[in-house]
Amino acid sequence: MKKRALTIAVILIVILTGIGILKLFPSNASTIKSNWDISFPIKAVLTETYEKDSGASFHGDGVRYHVFSYKYEDYIDLMFAWTPNEHKTNFYPTTREAAEVWLDEIDVPADERPDYSKCCSWSKSQDDNSEIIFFWDNNLNKLYIVESFI
Repeated sequence: MKKRALTIAVILIVILTGIGILKLFPSNASTIKSNWDISFPIKAVLTETYEKDSGASFHGDGVRYHVFSYKYEDYIDLMFAWTPNEHKTNFYPTTREAAEVWLDEIDVPADERPDYSKCCSWSKSQDDNSEIIFFWDNNLNKLYIVESFI
C-alpha cells in the first residue's frame, strides 16, 4: 500500500512539475523555436496577449501574429541587436510596410498592432523567403511578432 501511494505521489509531482514548466513558456514559443531557431528568454516572463493567423494550409504558408507582454525588459533587450530604424525586408522597403500588409491580410484590428514609431525592430528571413519581424515597444512592455511563411 505504501509503495502504491509513493508511486502515485511521484507521478503527481512529475505531472505538476511538467505543467509548471510549460507555463513558463509562451504558447507559441516552441513553434517559433522550431521554425526560426529563436528562443525566448524564460526570465523575461512572457505572456501571450493576442494571437491570430491565416489558418491551416497544406503547405504551411501564411501569416501568423503574436503579441506578448513581459515582466523583465533586460532579457528582451539582450535577445537581438535591436534597431530603432526601419529596414528593408525581402519584398518591402520597410519592416513597417511588410507588417502592415501581413496584418491586413489576417484582419488584425488597429488596437492590436504596434505603434511602429515607438518600437525597435529586428527581422530574419529563410532561404525560401519566409520572414519573421519582431517589434519591441519597451514603454508598453510589449513584443509583437509577425511571421510570413511562403
